[in-house]
Amino acid sequence: MEYWICPECGKSFKNKNQWHSCYTLRLEDHIRNRPKNIQKLVHKLISIVRSFGPVELNPVKSVIQVKAGATFLSIKPKNEYIELEFQTGKKIDEFPVHRSVRISGNRVLHFLYLQAIKDIDQQIISWLKESYMLVSQSV
Repeated sequence: MEYWICPECGKSFKNKNQWHSCYTLRLEDHIRNRPKNIQKLVHKLISIVRSFGPVELNPVKSVIQVKAGATFLSIKPKNEYIELEFQTGKKIDEFPVHRSVRISGNRVLHFLYLQAIKDIDQQIISWLKESYMLVSQSV
């Protein structure tokens, strides 16, 4: 598949002229003012998703988008926790998912909070991998 590249910011997208913000930060600039435990949590999550295969990081003003062709994970660092958004092919009604929204006939967007590295268990890793596979195989 050939991607469209924005002539202003150089970001690549699945769809030509896809709406986006050209605003970009380096990852370290994005999390610099967050507590150390939140910075470590962000780095741990990125390490985990990189183990699935190639990913592209897109840190913008309020979120770190993680792409495998298309965005499959959004990491929103706060001072007390991180909110994750990821999509799967089915609704997940398990803790720590606190909300799910159907975004298409075959995709459901899920939201969960993490406060520490110890909160990342095998179930969460498997959901993130499922999200990675769903998006990377559809592009």
